[in-house]
Amino acid sequence: MSRDNNVNLQAENINFGLDYRDVKEISRDTAMEVFEKNFHKLSQKAYSEARDRAEEFTSNLIEEIQQRAPHALERFQDPGTQAALFSAQSGYAKTGDADLGEVLIELVMTRISSNVRDTSQLASGYAVTIAENLSSHHFAIVSCAFALKQLAYGGIKSADSLARQMLDTVAPFVRDLDSAESVDLDYLTGLGCMISTSSTLSPGRASGLNYPGLFTKGFSSNEMPDAARLVKTPLVRPFGPESDRYKINAITTAELRELIERTVLHDMGDLALQTLRNSVMHERDIERILCQEQEGLTAIFARCSTLGIYSHINTAIGTAIAHANMRRVHQDFSLPLASFLSEKGSR
Repeated sequence: MSRDNNVNLQAENINFGLDYRDVKEISRDTAMEVFEKNFHKLSQKAYSEARDRAEEFTSNLIEEIQQRAPHALERFQDPGTQAALFSAQSGYAKTGDADLGEVLIELVMTRISSNVRDTSQLASGYAVTIAENLSSHHFAIVSCAFALKQLAYGGIKSADSLARQMLDTVAPFVRDLDSAESVDLDYLTGLGCMISTSSTLSPGRASGLNYPGLFTKGFSSNEMPDAARLVKTPLVRPFGPESDRYKINAITTAELRELIERTVLHDMGDLALQTLRNSVMHERDIERILCQEQEGLTAIFARCSTLGIYSHINTAIGTAIAHANMRRVHQDFSLPLASFLSEKGSR
């Protein structure tokens, strides 16, 4: 469970009222005490192996906290933290699976990163108890659903840049989908990680929602008579070879709102936003464009569709697990879990 980290927090910058080394040892002792009190009923051999694994997990967790959030070591005395910690220790002690251990570390890190009893803290705490019941292909399913449907990228200006980002993000999880079956989505649903829906959210539809101005058909005065009011304003620009065809001058709804504010065209704001949304290409056309830009996406989209991932959405629990797995694989992924659980989500 080795991890690379660029964060280097020096002990002298931390003021606990105790020497940092003392705090670190107290935290480790507290963590192992919690484990030993709850795991003593195993046979001597099984207990010895479980304790070794728990010590390994605890040491890695404390090192991670030391580098990323050293103040959080104080929370090891909190009952809720101890409960989450024991669940994580026992989950790793039962399997010794390195990937699971890293996911559990990320979930515990999220759990102890806030004193507020909000959805992010509660979901990550509960996810700790669920994660040990998941195999690598279960992690892959919720992670692919997260990457293809919940994650939006900043600075996207072309279909090629979006396709490359999508492929780079989802590719590390795809191999584990080979051993997945449709029944695994039922299993994840039963555990509270996913919800089955009557509609589908494909990568094409999600991309159209996130980047409507990138995948636009444009509009003409005949097609959208009301939108003709937008012509000759900074909110639109010519689109294509036709003289009477235009597109909204923004890629995302956030960009359009900023443009509306800058140009003080508030009276046309609702019309512009509606026009942006109503001129998006069909989802299959969007997926075809993405696959043309990055051929590797073709097989990924097909596999996810066959499994039924597009007709399921991650719950807060599934999102917490996917978020932790994303942080395990992509070290530069730093968006907080709370940003995916808020009303606005990641868009």
